[in-house]
Amino acid sequence: MTDQIHASAAQGFTAGADAYERARPGYPPDAVAALVAALDLGPGRTLLELGAGTGKLTRLLAPSGGRSLALEPVEAMRAKLVEAVPGVEVVGGTAESIDLPAGSVDAIVVAQAFHWFDAIRALSEMHRVLRPGGRVALVWNRRDESVPWVRAMGEAIHRAAAGEPDTTDAAWRESLGRCALLGAWTSAWFRHAQVLTRAGVLDRVASVSYVAAAAAPLRASVLDEMATILAEDPGTAGRDEVELSYDTEVLWAERTTIEPGVDGVVASVNANGGGVPKPPVAGASVGRLGLDIDAHHEPEPIHGGLDGAVCLYAQEAVERVRADGHAAFPGAYGENLTLLGIEWAALAEGDRLEIGDGAGPLLELVNHAAPCQTIAHWFDERRIARSGKVNPQDARWYARVLREGPVAPGMPVRVVRG
Repeated sequence: MTDQIHASAAQGFTAGADAYERARPGYPPDAVAALVAALDLGPGRTLLELGAGTGKLTRLLAPSGGRSLALEPVEAMRAKLVEAVPGVEVVGGTAESIDLPAGSVDAIVVAQAFHWFDAIRALSEMHRVLRPGGRVALVWNRRDESVPWVRAMGEAIHRAAAGEPDTTDAAWRESLGRCALLGAWTSAWFRHAQVLTRAGVLDRVASVSYVAAAAAPLRASVLDEMATILAEDPGTAGRDEVELSYDTEVLWAERTTIEPGVDGVVASVNANGGGVPKPPVAGASVGRLGLDIDAHHEPEPIHGGLDGAVCLYAQEAVERVRADGHAAFPGAYGENLTLLGIEWAALAEGDRLEIGDGAGPLLELVNHAAPCQTIAHWFDERRIARSGKVNPQDARWYARVLREGPVAPGMPVRVVRG
């Protein structure tokens, strides 16, 4: 079940693929070296690049050796990628639905693309396809807008924006903290400069997805404004070539790997005002009737109440369900807590889950949550029959709250049996 990519990204990057290849910068050698070291790239290792674009980073990492896989869902960009890096193996799907088996890659890199992803779905897929000990790296080139003409360039570009995700948004960075499927993130910064002709600067502007996707009059207006900036700004006026400076950030983190047993972690806390999926949140307070920021469209007796206050699911189950061709990710099936590292099939009614080493809530398992039509759209041919009797390893649990307290991603979880 392959998901559609962001419509604006598809339209913009299709229209702007040529300009993207001509005018987008590569990455500085010291940043590339940091990536090779952080991801331990080399012979015998398999690297997957998500949102590979035209291969700006792919071609720089290829000399490290090893097997290189690239996923780029936009056909026009993918054609440029294959032309630029002939030896690359193209992988189908999207970042949220990767066409690879579980545990098949050693490292994943995402350059200039993570802000387009549905973060929790993409992070769940990364965890699934990574081997234990594998790492993920995110890479960003950010224009140095302390330079007046570059700041004016950014303002001109953003006039074409219509609410699309942006590399400068805090949203993508905040999403990393709402998921404990990867460990702590390490960050390093590098300086980068790109020398462009005046035509190259206009191409650089045209390569931005929402400029490329804009209606012709708006796109022309943005490019005309950029031409005026180049002609009039003291830093660019009269020059045939200009230097466009960037700050390059490289972040990396290791896959959270726990052998299933009685000790695990909260991978994700999920809540909303009702319905599915329940998106990840930074944390919540768990009371007798459930999470303080959560609600149900169909409350008790269907959902909620003292005996159904908290719904629980396993990340391992998410990944098994994905392996069967269905859509699955934390919160997809309405669970409040997605747990990692708990041997799900061994759980039984009356087992207790202590969260946070006594600082968080104490839950008692009551019964399995029955499959329902509300979540059927995530399943191929709406095959939702994963009941507690037939598939206990993949069934959700309802729990009552014996002790109230806070819960957040990354908190430890321990099964307590009488």
